[in-house]
Formats: sequence, structure tokens, C-alpha cells
Amino acid sequence: MEFCNFSEDEIRRINRALTFIGNKEIDLARVSGRTTVIKSDDFENECRQLARYYPHLGLESAGTRLVFNTDKDGGHKILLNRQGIDGLASIHALATELVHLGNLSRYNADHGNVYRLNPEQAIADHYYEFLLWSQFLAMKIATRAHALAAWHEVNGEAPPVDGCYRFSQIAFPDQGLRATLIAVQQAETLSAWREGYWDLLEKLVRYFGHLAFYQQEPLPTELDERFPSELIREVVGLDNCLAFYGTLLRARDYPAWQAEKHTLRRFVVAMQEQGKDAFPTEN
Repeated sequence: MEFCNFSEDEIRRINRALTFIGNKEIDLARVSGRTTVIKSDDFENECRQLARYYPHLGLESAGTRLVFNTDKDGGHKILLNRQGIDGLASIHALATELVHLGNLSRYNADHGNVYRLNPEQAIADHYYEFLLWSQFLAMKIATRAHALAAWHEVNGEAPPVDGCYRFSQIAFPDQGLRATLIAVQQAETLSAWREGYWDLLEKLVRYFGHLAFYQQEPLPTELDERFPSELIREVVGLDNCLAFYGTLLRARDYPAWQAEKHTLRRFVVAMQEQGKDAFPTEN
């Protein structure tokens, strides 16, 4: 991987953090050798220029921009906004984009040029479930890389003697989940509800991805006492939502996602159907 506008110390930190990503999760050797990471001073303008040739794929974020080259041997780029991402935050941002890059490379090889997917093909090839799963896995892996890198910043290079990392305090930002649940719950029409549903799913997968670093079972209340169980029960159904989380947990890598994609769709549809019940006259 080639780095532009990074110090030697930053590169050392990043390379150390990337060792916390499992080879079965993402084949870093396959994608990193063809990837350039650039800390950009003119991020917004560069993103506008890139959009002319590389349309959004549904995995973009505010502070990073992945340039995915669909050619088998083509080079990729990852832009990081120098103004908004610095220090250890760059580890989380870069790990996120590398996970997306690895997943897109596998999906593109299986289904053809992702930039040319029409809506019908995207549905048939489970592209929308793929996007949700990649966001979940990226959050899970990036949270791990960031947390363990931060641990070593405080405790030194040597790993824990017993192999177990321990953290004095764990925060669970809800990724705007509660506010999105309330907005969807207060939708006045079915069309407005549908518009908010995808945003809600994205908030859910990122929130669950953060939790997934710390647990292997779909038990969010054991970690986060503020988990909005009642709101979720009312809006999309708690049982379906937790089953959705459990399916994401089982999809540990791309082959596992392939095995679980039909189940993911089943729970996405089940949550959608429960939400639609609030608008019986419009169904």
C-alpha cells in the first residue's frame, strides 16, 4: 500500500493496526498492493471530480472516499479528508474503506461491473443486502483495529500477557439510531416511511457492527443499557431485528455472507412488512 501525505509515524501506526484484521475476513494482500491512500487537503473538490468517473456505490462516508477500480489488475485509491480525520481516527477510517474494497472486489468478480448494476439486477444479485453487510463488517473490523491500536498507544508494543485485551471504559454511540427510529415512527405516509427505512437499516448495521467487536451473540442489552428495544419493537419488530443482527454476526466473511444473504433478505422484508402495517389503508 502506498501512502501520500502521511508521516512515518502515522504509517507505522496504521500498519500495526492492520495486523488486527484477520486474513479470512479481508484478503489485504490481494487489495493493498494496488491501493494508494491519500490524505487530501482539498477533499470536497477531489470527491466532486471523482464522481464524474466513479459514481457512488452506496458505501460512501463524509470523511473518506473509496475509488474502486473494477479492472482485475487496476489500481484503487482511498482519499481521507485531512481536515476531519487525523491521528488514530485515520485508522478507523482506513480500515473501513479497506473492508469495503475487499468486499467489492469479491462481489465485482462474481457479478460483474458494480457501476453498471441496474435496479433489477441489483435486487436479483442481493446487492442491497451486500451493502448492509459490508457496512456491518467494516464497522466491526474498524472498531477492533482502532480499539486495539489505542490500547497499544497507552500500554506499549507488547500484547497482553494472557492474550486478552481489557478496556476500562466502552462507549456505544448509537450512530443516530434512536433519532432515525423516531423519525420513521412519526412518518405520516407509507412513502415517507419507506424513504426512512433504508436509512434506518444503515444505522442499525453500523450500530450492531460496533457492538459486534465485543460480543458474538445478538444480545445488545448486555452491553448497552440504552439500546432502544421498545422503539425497535414498535417500528420494525424486536425479534426480527435481533434475528437480523444474529445473521450479520454469522456472516463473518464474504463466503459466509453468500450463505446468509437469503436469510438477511428475509429479515429485511419481515421488518419492512411490520412497519408497513401502520399504514393499512395505503398497503
